[in-house]
Amino acid sequence: MKRFPIKSIVTACAIAMTTAGTPVLAESDDGKSADIWSRASLTTTYTLNRHLNPFKIDTEVHNGVATLRGTVDSDVERHLAEELALGVDGIREVKNELKISPDASSKYADNKGKSTERSFIDKVEDANLTAKVKSQLLWNGSTGGLSIDVDTHSGVVSLSGDVDTVAESELAEQIARNTRNVLGVKNNLKVHGNKVSASDKVAREMRDAKQNVSDGWITAKVKSALIYNRNVDAYDIDVDTKNGVVILHGRVDSDFEREQVISIAASIKGVKSVKPEFDSN
Repeated sequence: MKRFPIKSIVTACAIAMTTAGTPVLAESDDGKSADIWSRASLTTTYTLNRHLNPFKIDTEVHNGVATLRGTVDSDVERHLAEELALGVDGIREVKNELKISPDASSKYADNKGKSTERSFIDKVEDANLTAKVKSQLLWNGSTGGLSIDVDTHSGVVSLSGDVDTVAESELAEQIARNTRNVLGVKNNLKVHGNKVSASDKVAREMRDAKQNVSDGWITAKVKSALIYNRNVDAYDIDVDTKNGVVILHGRVDSDFEREQVISIAASIKGVKSVKPEFDSN
């Protein structure tokens, strides 16, 4: 089997972490280059995920559409591969052509013949929660998502790393707590107001580049953030963005939900203002 140098893997990981939360810029950018970066980010995401074998999954990205081919060991892995692909910036649609290996069923039975699929699903759900929380921290205009580490065990999210202020620490914790299906949060963040790491600088640069964020990127992230939040019914809300202004349509059930939706939309990087145009109850 071909071996990859540790240095190369670490470099790829660093590139992936830097680009994972980077907004898709104006539509004038070269689409081919965007597809190349999206594919690279997706490949690295699969490589870093302990639940997937990246050598069995072939990826292709064309005009923002990712095609997945190859074999996986279960339907859970097939679904996870698709969900991770949808979370990569620049990928707007996934064609999942992954096949389930016919001889994989034996992997999910222990020596007593008892299935271990449930514990595997638990791990996948934890991985999905980690991805959702991390994504929201990256998209938020007030958190340095690249400097915050997220881990999940049995539905409990642990936050660690360095932040600039107490307010940023509290906001990161609140984002995690409001994420749908999160059972608890352990906030181990350390406040270092005078410490500016490389990741903090990148995050700050991303915040300063708001005018370059495309409307399509903003719309996609607002929709995702609403879906992830336990306090709103995202499927009753339509999102549109024009020149950085987010227009919200649909129905909300209370003033509290209305304020939550507006607040979530306003927090996304690149949003200049929010126009709520909800239907009357």
